[in-house]
Amino acid sequence: MPQTNEVGRPGKSRSWLFNYFGAGLIWGSSFFFIEFVNQSFSPIGLAFWRCLLGAITLLMIILWRKIQIRRDGKLFLYSFIVGAFNTALPFTLFAYGEHHVSSAFAGMANALTPVATVIALLTVFRSEKVTRNQIIGLGIGVLGVLTLIGAWQGIETDSWLAVVAVVFAASCYGFGGPFIRKFISPLGHPLEVAAFGQIAGATILLAPFYFTQPLLQAPLNFQSTGALLILGIMGTGIAYALYYPLLKQVGSAISSSVTLITPLIAVTLGVMFLGEQLQWYEPVGGIIILLGAAIAQGLLRSKKKMAL
Repeated sequence: MPQTNEVGRPGKSRSWLFNYFGAGLIWGSSFFFIEFVNQSFSPIGLAFWRCLLGAITLLMIILWRKIQIRRDGKLFLYSFIVGAFNTALPFTLFAYGEHHVSSAFAGMANALTPVATVIALLTVFRSEKVTRNQIIGLGIGVLGVLTLIGAWQGIETDSWLAVVAVVFAASCYGFGGPFIRKFISPLGHPLEVAAFGQIAGATILLAPFYFTQPLLQAPLNFQSTGALLILGIMGTGIAYALYYPLLKQVGSAISSSVTLITPLIAVTLGVMFLGEQLQWYEPVGGIIILLGAAIAQGLLRSKKKMAL
């Protein structure tokens, strides 16, 4: 596994790029599949089943690789904390938001995660240092998102509460990465076990809310069932199996920039398969986002650092 220095920048190996782009592609397509799951499930129901399927997937990976799970009270506690604000809450909020905003917009909003991560590193988690290129790259990424959504025209939605929900969900992700790196990674558990703890903790937290409401909002169909399986197995289980090693390899600031890729995937799928219209400024914004992501992840970096 590649070594990282104190600023969380990757060493000579670039194997982390597979995890980076793999997680970005999976999470970018998740907003597309949420649209179909919303046909049958409430936001909490979607989040619960997504977490349960993801936890089962991660457990199967652990058993297949014969990874030992050792008892650790701190990991148990931290799993519920990070499971709440880095999984259960954002999964529910994004599902709620997509009842009122497009999947493309939800994917675009998710690109705010790196900004929240930098804020978290500057305020709450100061053990990681933020480089000059990370700040520049994230700033360019935000500019790209604003261009992508045509911010000067305003946002078309029937519920500003939904807009706030998806923005807050992305902010939750921003604090999750630094929390995992500071509190969970030092415990020394296998990465698959740490990821399983987070998703299993979220599943347990969501269960009482889900089972005290109608289990289905509408009858199951092929689309909603298939989309839910993809969201749970790929969008949660496999995605987090990629994300946890990425955190250890390159740090939370660079890892969070994976969400700069998601708008490109979300917009593409929304336009091609959901009939969402593509405006001229959206591909322009996509190019700007890619530039920001490249700078933030160190592909276009200078040797100067900014210690914050």
